[in-house]
Amino acid sequence: MKHRRRVRRFSRRDVGFTLTELVIAMVVLGVIASIAIPSFLGSRNNSYDKEAQSSIENILKAAKFHYQNQGDFSDASSAQCGDSTGLAADLQKLEPGIDVVVSSVSSTNSRIVSVQAVQTWDSTGGLLGCQGFYALALSSSGSCWAARIILEGKYLASGSVSPVVVNQQTNTSNNAVTTWSALAVNGNAFGVLKPQTSAADGDNTNGLVAIITACKAATHSTGVATTSSNYIAPSQFYTSWRDTVSGGTASSSGSSGSSGSSGNAYAVGDTGPGGGSVFYVAAADFTSVGSDCATACRYLEAAPSDSSVSTWATSTAFCYAAGSESGTSDCQRNSIYPNSAGQAASRTASNAIGMGMANTIYASARITMAGSAAPSAYALGKAWSYTNNSKTDWHLPSKDELNQLCKWQRGQSTTAANQAVLCDSTGSLNTGLNATGFSAAPYWGSSETGISTAIVQNFSTGAQILTWSKFDTGYSVRAIRAVG
Repeated sequence: MKHRRRVRRFSRRDVGFTLTELVIAMVVLGVIASIAIPSFLGSRNNSYDKEAQSSIENILKAAKFHYQNQGDFSDASSAQCGDSTGLAADLQKLEPGIDVVVSSVSSTNSRIVSVQAVQTWDSTGGLLGCQGFYALALSSSGSCWAARIILEGKYLASGSVSPVVVNQQTNTSNNAVTTWSALAVNGNAFGVLKPQTSAADGDNTNGLVAIITACKAATHSTGVATTSSNYIAPSQFYTSWRDTVSGGTASSSGSSGSSGSSGNAYAVGDTGPGGGSVFYVAAADFTSVGSDCATACRYLEAAPSDSSVSTWATSTAFCYAAGSESGTSDCQRNSIYPNSAGQAASRTASNAIGMGMANTIYASARITMAGSAAPSAYALGKAWSYTNNSKTDWHLPSKDELNQLCKWQRGQSTTAANQAVLCDSTGSLNTGLNATGFSAAPYWGSSETGISTAIVQNFSTGAQILTWSKFDTGYSVRAIRAVG
């Protein structure tokens, strides 16, 4: 009898679980899911990406075979180089298992590859022919993968605008890059656009829909120097699909550099946050009063293009006379800096790296305070009122900043160690990495050198002229900004 009761008691206990037991089971399952699901999704996306990469690699093989037969990447029927239906058809015959479409058509899955052939140029602007080729495919992960072949040539645009460079990725998370000696490199290179990722993969802030729209060869094969949304710049191609270097960090703010406003690490030639090109990298943080980066500035970025102006200063009657701290004298012929600070000392301080913004703010305030000078009437005002890529802290470069700008656009070293070296006639205009649109003419700087004179630098010869009359006309302005 006791045995039957004991069996009955155990059988009732086996009917179900207590609430506590159910809660514990749910917690355990949740922990397992939190580990397994991301791992599964990551593996699935990696598989999707490998499929897109495989399609591209097959098309690259077909393109190289086509090159051997044709002598370049133009199509066989009309020798056209560009968005050619003939080229797509030629490659389709060589690789029938993949849909090959022209460069103006987006890839919508990993089995559709958008292609384009491009011209290349040498360093003197000489056309080398149809020596470049692009292929892009969209992965089901949402990433757009791209590959480029350059078999002969150093530039992707006429006039040495955009060199063929390959970047070296410093970590596996694709969020920081350093340039690979800034050299022009032939051969294969690879890039990727990932939705909502860092600028190391291209400027992808517009999300998945925009990535899909931009996944076509025409968008990425132009060779332009500046980076726009969902565009892989020439410097954002790497030496392999996953080119890693030991010791890199996975920080989303970049592997090095200051903790200023941008939080990214840049190299000379990279596209800065203002949409221009970085032309100077300091050895340590410097101060630029009035700039977004304030006391944590590390880089100088040049605007993408020039602005032409008439004079350094207007004839507005609101500037200090010689030796005076007040008055309404002619700004073209009298000092911007106050005598109380010591005009000579102020002018010397105004020459340094980081002083361009302070000079521009101070001079603009003095010139426009009378209310009769529009910003477009004078060099400092033109730079001060310039905006690009939502950035408004542009300014006229100081004496030392102007010298670095001149050296960069001529392809001369702008490292901190060479800061004191003056620009000269070595190299040619616009041969610096991603330097565009500079003229063989004098450029205004923001540093005042006397009562009626200011700094200019001749970008044709590299020479700095310290006593240029403020009211001379026809000289150019290239706005710059400091970046953290």
